[in-house]
Amino acid sequence: MRTAGFTGRVVLAILLAATGCRGQGLKIERLERTPVASFANAADPALASDPASGGLLLAFVAGSDSAGWRLYFSRSADGGRSWSDAVAIITDLHEVHPHGEASPRLVAGPAGRLALVWPQNIAVPGRQWPANRMRFARSLDGGATWSAPITINDDTSGAPIGHTFQGAAWVGDSGIVVAWLDERKNAAVAPARTTGHDHGESTEDDATIYTVASADFGKSWGRNTPLWGAVCPCCRVTLARRPDGTAVSVWRKHYPGNVRDIVIAPVSSGHEPRRVREDNWVYPGCPHSGPALALDQGGAPRVAWYTGRPGRAGVFLARGNDQL
Repeated sequence: MRTAGFTGRVVLAILLAATGCRGQGLKIERLERTPVASFANAADPALASDPASGGLLLAFVAGSDSAGWRLYFSRSADGGRSWSDAVAIITDLHEVHPHGEASPRLVAGPAGRLALVWPQNIAVPGRQWPANRMRFARSLDGGATWSAPITINDDTSGAPIGHTFQGAAWVGDSGIVVAWLDERKNAAVAPARTTGHDHGESTEDDATIYTVASADFGKSWGRNTPLWGAVCPCCRVTLARRPDGTAVSVWRKHYPGNVRDIVIAPVSSGHEPRRVREDNWVYPGCPHSGPALALDQGGAPRVAWYTGRPGRAGVFLARGNDQL
């Protein structure tokens, strides 16, 4: 699975706050002091809301290709106007690397439980792009301290392959589920072809979405489970929590004829994905553009995505009227 290089840029944090008055839309406010201000390069911000306090939570990657990269966490109690000092979640400079479609996913659960999920790149001779391990760390004190990273993909005894472009969500009372794009089935059938992907190739291997769940917010994990195949191999999968405590997922599916459209389904076996809209975007490779997902208070989905279909190219928003 493709993991492109990064040309470091400083992230400029801004505040987007609802004005509270109909018709005025959003107020955009530039922040004078941000958690990334002390870093020359920062990227891949992940935002979440603390379900207990409503405070803003932020994870980001900072560093450089020459000096290495680390994963950091900060929080705000005033809507983003001020932030706590950034906490280094990991100290290993080879643990994380910026990548927009595979950036760390931040999950906020109850009682100060927080989790981060990211792919760790592994250089493998003969592969065009790195292999990956799916990594996990958690905090039980609101982000003040973090556990040492662990690997949650369970195929660690064979040759390294791709596990990346991930999503994660809080489920149940205190559980978590993680999904990612996995190439182990392709590696078992045709190992010579798991050497990476190119935007211009139509022969690239599709991925399979695998999931793994924990009922105790990452203390222990179940087995990896394959749910869906024919997945566009370099577009992220996104998860969101439903009001009943289960999760729903969106991703880009590879249909016959190189059609690459967005689909949605509950995160459990036996559910066939439903097309969000028939864009019928024909593309000879993976477009590296996954969908975004949010649910309203009733559980109805809101999906945003990009399509490059000629005459219909752009970013679109679909509002579902049910819980699937």
